[in-house]
Amino acid sequence: MERQLLESTLTPAERKFLDLMRHGDNFLRIELLRPAKSYYKKALELSPNTKEVQMKIAECDRLLAFESKVIRILVVIGVIIIIALLLI
Repeated sequence: MERQLLESTLTPAERKFLDLMRHGDNFLRIELLRPAKSYYKKALELSPNTKEVQMKIAECDRLLAFESKVIRILVVIGVIIIIALLLI
């Protein structure tokens, strides 16, 4: 009830911003980083100086970089295993 009252006093742009942030947070929570970052970037367009959004985008970038590094390592390990099996 209190949340509805608070949201009813917001402008449409503020409601849109909160909606985008909610979507981004939901995607981030289940580790779907690209959609999360996309929603955060849209929220940043509405409110360019919001530190929270900038921090969320930075977090997505950090996690995406880590994910990419893990994938590269797994590919190298896979190639090594395949080569080892071929040489046996």
